[in-house]
Formats: sequence, C-alpha cells, structure tokens
Amino acid sequence: MKKEPLKIALPPSPEEKALSPYDIVICRAGTTGCPHAIINPKTIADKIETLLDELGLGGHIKAKAMGKLLYHMKFKIALAGCPNACSQPQIKAFGISGQAKPIVTDAPCIECMKCIEICKEEGAVRIIGARPVFDYNLCVLCDDCAEACPTESIVIEKKGARVMARGKLGRHPKLADVLKELSNEDEVYESLKKVVEEYMQEALRL
Repeated sequence: MKKEPLKIALPPSPEEKALSPYDIVICRAGTTGCPHAIINPKTIADKIETLLDELGLGGHIKAKAMGKLLYHMKFKIALAGCPNACSQPQIKAFGISGQAKPIVTDAPCIECMKCIEICKEEGAVRIIGARPVFDYNLCVLCDDCAEACPTESIVIEKKGARVMARGKLGRHPKLADVLKELSNEDEVYESLKKVVEEYMQEALRL
C-alpha cells in the first residue's frame, strides 16, 4: 500500500497574513520552543482563530474595511508562554501570558537560597524561619523558584494564563486591562468571546 506524503503545516505567507482580518502573534515558545514556557501558546492560537471566525469577527472587519483592509483595522492578539511576555500581549486588543503560582510545602527547606538567587523580582521570595515566604504582590508567577528548589519546599500549585484586553498603541496608547489570572483554556476562550462581542458592539455604535 502506497503511503501518502507527509503533509507539513507551513506558516502563513506574508500575502496571506496581509489578507487576514486578524493579527495573531505568538512568542517563540509556540514555534522554536523556549525554556521559560509555562503554557504552549501555539495550540491556543490555532483554536482562537477558529473561534474568531465562528463569532463572525472576520466578516465584520472585512465588511467595515470595504475592500481595503488596513493594518490598524485588524483585531490584534498576542500570546506568550510565560510572564516575560515577549510577544507584547499588554498592548493588544486581546492577549495572554503563561503563569504558574508557587506555594510552600511541608518539605524541609535547607536554606540553599537558590530560590532567592534565581528570582528576578526583589523581595518576592524570602527565607524566614527556615521556610520560604512569598509576597504575591511582587511575584510575577514565573515558576523559576520552584524549578530551582532541590527539596520541593516550593512547588507549583496551579498553572494558567493571565488574560488581558483593550491594549493598544497609536495616537492614544493604553496598556491592556487584566481580566483574569491563572485562567484555564476554557476560561481564555470565554473571556475572548466577551471581548469580541464588546468590540463588535462598540464598532456598530461608531
């Protein structure tokens, strides 16, 4: 029996991207891989594009463009695998970044200080009374401390995504609002639905 040739999914060409009503950017965690990745943005990006079509956003944008789709008309999305947010979700109409919440366990801490050495957020983790202590107001939920801990005194309680929306550049730049922390995939899609519905309604009022 003759085998069918292996089909490899190629990234969209510049011409295809120019015609799309969406501008979806992912960090390298979803393409070449990244050691900091907490979530895989590529699988989410694929589902998001399908969801946008189901919601009718593509047709809505193309109708508004009246045959000439300019970049500023596109619905812009950025997905990042970790809090470093290399794809800049903070300035997009919709964006996510991976998160992992560290917690302290009953496993004895040997005070090796590796968690403090690796943490880039000064004061986010300290050793007090031979136990790690977190200041979650400073912690960015990156999972570095849990990865560095040799005794599992620190582990990850939950992984998910920070969901952001309504960010933009241009004449009046604005950082995105944080809608939800540590979201699972279903919660990401539910948040996106609400943002798209709001976006389309706002466009109809203009």
